[in-house]
Amino acid sequence: MEQQKNNTQSNTFFKFEASPWAERRSLPTREGRGRVREGGGWVLFIELVIITVVAWAVLDPAVVNLYYRYLPLGYDSERLLYGEYTVSGEWTTDEDGQPQDPYRITEQRRQQMKRQLEAVEGVASAYVYDQDYDAIGYTHGAYSLCVVDKDSIFLTYVGYVPDSRFFETYGLRPLPGSPSAEELSHIQPNELKVVVTRSGAIALFGTTDVVGRRCIYGYGDEAHEVQIAGVVEDFRKGAHTTNRTILMRPGDLTTTHCHFVLRLQKGKDAHRFVEEHGAEVVRSGKTAYSRVSRLIPFTDWLRQQELDDGRTQKVNQSLALAFFFLVNLVLAVVGTVWLHAKRRTEECGVRRAFGATRGRLLCDMLWRNALMATVAVLIGLVIYLNYAYSGLEVENGFEYTDTLYTNVNLDIRTDLTWVNHFWSHFLVISACVYLIILGTVLIGTAIPAWRITRTNINEALKDE
Repeated sequence: MEQQKNNTQSNTFFKFEASPWAERRSLPTREGRGRVREGGGWVLFIELVIITVVAWAVLDPAVVNLYYRYLPLGYDSERLLYGEYTVSGEWTTDEDGQPQDPYRITEQRRQQMKRQLEAVEGVASAYVYDQDYDAIGYTHGAYSLCVVDKDSIFLTYVGYVPDSRFFETYGLRPLPGSPSAEELSHIQPNELKVVVTRSGAIALFGTTDVVGRRCIYGYGDEAHEVQIAGVVEDFRKGAHTTNRTILMRPGDLTTTHCHFVLRLQKGKDAHRFVEEHGAEVVRSGKTAYSRVSRLIPFTDWLRQQELDDGRTQKVNQSLALAFFFLVNLVLAVVGTVWLHAKRRTEECGVRRAFGATRGRLLCDMLWRNALMATVAVLIGLVIYLNYAYSGLEVENGFEYTDTLYTNVNLDIRTDLTWVNHFWSHFLVISACVYLIILGTVLIGTAIPAWRITRTNINEALKDE
């Protein structure tokens, strides 16, 4: 009787201990934790949609500015130097009693300056000119109206001084079938000849075989027929533009300020040359009416042009904002993805107990989050597309929109690139946004997933 009583107590004891344990373990594992995982997934999904919209607005100017910055100039600027002359003389008279204006750059004076500069050791050629508005590298530009078969086409205009080694100094390369760079530099204004770039020739005639062909150049009563003397490879007039349809014409340029460009011999470094031979250039370039007041590497002058024009500040602001956004994007998304992955620790333990490999578990977690990120980005892009498309206008067959970032003058419609077309612009930036967000999600998933799949099965099953 007493033994039967003890057995009853023993059964009661085991019943009392086992039942609460089962209740505590079953609910959180199958229902509670399932709801937590689903809730965490929706939070991550909504977060990615919002981040996509913000990322588009932040990355758009940064991507476009980087595109302009690293677009090749089309000529070798590393061996170029930029310099300026300052008038230092006074009004005088020559032997015939004629007044001599120190501010008037005569052809004789220009040739004297060029010879003095080319006499400096290490200088291959020099180009002296009097007007910077149309010069290569200057931020502002002029445009030329050309008419071919009654079609009016605008090209970027660059004027140059004849007999000045313009093409040789800048390193502009003539296409096969065109005269040499030296011959093109000797074209005179009264010959009514012009030189165009490859893109300019295609824009005018649809081909590069245009030497000897003619077009109408100029506006109104000043319009006259000119002949295409040669075609050179494409180059960009300014560092901040994509304009490559360029027309070059010789002209007599005379202003009060004189500039020059030096091309160094092969193997010479522009920055080191300024340090070692800058004083010699200043001393050798002095004339009776002027002196060299500035000498810097051409690449530094290009950056100075962008700085003076306000372009550098805009570029730096867009890049700094993009960098700040990317840092916060990585921290926010990786943190959320990490927490979302950690909540699957017990699930991974159960699957491993049933024979799933670590590699299979890792691939499944990466695939799930990659699919979630893809769907979230697509929804975010649709949201931003509605906003961007609201500012799209089409005029004469060309697209204009204020909602997408660009800094190209649309007057030169033949030079429009993917940046200036709505759909190509939207798709390129969208691809960048998608790759950045997808990469961030995959990195945020891979790190905790790798650690979870290597957790001991018993520890994973005990994880709460």
